Amino acid sequence: MSRVSPLLFLSFCLVSLTIGAMFAVEALVGSFPDQVRYVSESRQALCENLAVQYSVLASSGQLPTIETAMQALVQRNADILSAALLLSDGQLLAVAGDHVQHWVQPEGNRSTLSHIQVPIYNANAHWGTLQLSFRTTDSSVSDRLFLGPWPRFVASVALLSFVGYVMLLKRTLRHLDPSQVIPSRVKSALDSLTDGVVMLDRSGLIVLTNDTFCRLTGQALTSLLGKPLARLAWVHEQGQPLVAGEEYPWERAQKSQAPQQGSRLGFRSNDRQWQTFSVTSTPIFDDQGGLRGVVASFHDVTDVDRAHKQLREAIGELERSRTKVISQNRMLEQTNESLQTEIERRKRVQDEREELNRQLIETSRLVGMADVASAVLHNVGNVLNSINVSVEVVMNTVKQSPIGDVALVASMLQSHRHDLPHFLSQDHQGKQIPTYLSMLAETVNQNSMFVERELGGLSRNVDHVRQVVSRQVDLARPGGVIREPVHFQDLMEQALAINRSALENCRCEIREEYEDVPDGITDRHQVIQVLVNLISNAANAMAPSSAPVRRLTVRLAVDSDRAGFVRFQVIDTGVGISQEHAPRLFTQGFTTRPDGHGLGLHSAALVAKQLGGSIQGYSDGEGLGATFTFTLPFESVEVSA
Repeated sequence: MSRVSPLLFLSFCLVSLTIGAMFAVEALVGSFPDQVRYVSESRQALCENLAVQYSVLASSGQLPTIETAMQALVQRNADILSAALLLSDGQLLAVAGDHVQHWVQPEGNRSTLSHIQVPIYNANAHWGTLQLSFRTTDSSVSDRLFLGPWPRFVASVALLSFVGYVMLLKRTLRHLDPSQVIPSRVKSALDSLTDGVVMLDRSGLIVLTNDTFCRLTGQALTSLLGKPLARLAWVHEQGQPLVAGEEYPWERAQKSQAPQQGSRLGFRSNDRQWQTFSVTSTPIFDDQGGLRGVVASFHDVTDVDRAHKQLREAIGELERSRTKVISQNRMLEQTNESLQTEIERRKRVQDEREELNRQLIETSRLVGMADVASAVLHNVGNVLNSINVSVEVVMNTVKQSPIGDVALVASMLQSHRHDLPHFLSQDHQGKQIPTYLSMLAETVNQNSMFVERELGGLSRNVDHVRQVVSRQVDLARPGGVIREPVHFQDLMEQALAINRSALENCRCEIREEYEDVPDGITDRHQVIQVLVNLISNAANAMAPSSAPVRRLTVRLAVDSDRAGFVRFQVIDTGVGISQEHAPRLFTQGFTTRPDGHGLGLHSAALVAKQLGGSIQGYSDGEGLGATFTFTLPFESVEVSA
């Protein structure tokens, strides 16, 4: 059998004390009125008044008035059944109602509560008697005991005070701090726990908690006691609000009367900090096995969840990076293979250049590398023209070398080896040999210096080809820019040298205007690639031009509009640019030449953007030439000559 709740027991005791006090006060001072006595006294007073009035009327001979008044009294007063006025000799003087039926002569002529008779005196002589029959009360002793005003009053006070005491004690007990009656060593042990601990009653109200839970939730102990634990700012661990009617872990533990472990709840404190708790709820039973409440522990797993999340994100990022690296490696391998194949073909057959370009573009498009492969072919093609020119010049120089004359002189000296002194001093041809050898040596030396210079340019062009290929491959991965100290004027002159063949073919005048620009750090070969494309486009624009003067002007200066920038300008007097074509100049595949591929300006714009600079093209219209301006950021540095 379950024990009575302490709340109900205390309330019952307080009600008992209140009722006892009321009975004691009634016994001592009689503060509550007696209804029977009150009715008896009121009836007697009524009869006395009527007797006085009727005696006056009777002495004045107004008997009809008395009888009329008595009839009206019986009719209007429901408690009066009948009334009669008798003379002292028993003669009936006036009557109202069925007095014979209702009147019962009291024993000993003493009036009762229902039958009251009042004697009427004239002076000191007995004149008559007024008799009144009242309705009798049907209530028994038990009715008066349980249904009378006093019992009803006591029952009402008992009921209302019991309800009031229950509500008062219930509210008061909520705010009592159970920790004040817990031994200090037990409280210290609870507060030393790293987990928040909360004890709940059967209504889910907090009756005890440790300092750790107060700290985790940012709530004061006094504000938590007596408060439903479910009213705190709980949410799902993912942050979504809890669904209405959804049970909390401690509610499930109370309902199932079994421990609930590992439940996850999110909590947002007053400072909007997000926390995640692992909640373990255990029901509490008394000695008879009755459920008394629930103990819930809250383990803060916010940092653990955050670390797990970061670890998952890092693993995902690593996996994506690995997949991306593998994909890029495959693309690079395919690109390298395609580039090597195309470069070898370009070296073997210059006449098949256009066809190879088309094949390379088609192949690159199939493998998803159209930009890289096409740009490489375009830029390498410009340099190959310069390489071919250098090779032809060197070959012509070697062919024109007086090596055959040296063999002829050697043959003459060999045929006169027995009389060589006489031949050199006396013979007409022999005397000319030293002078001829001196001239021959000077010619050979000049040819050697010329060939050495051409081979140096050829070496730089080949190195530029290698760098172009390498840089275009690097476009597929980060870190493709290699910065080094440079003379900016040297970059422009090398770009002109690479385009020497194209410039000679268009028979244009070349004007170079260089201002004093400090040396700086930038990517040499990327800048040369951009300048080669701009000069090549200028030469191609002037080749079909009908202008009387074909002039290419290249300028180098510090950008006056932006500090830390150098400005390259390539100005031609070619066919110009129409207004409709201007917005599409740097679009991939756009070209106005029948044999063009639309790669040069597009790749140059990409490189300029990668270097942090920009390219702008301007023209007054068709047939009025064009100006391309390449601005480039640089870090000033001194470069050794």
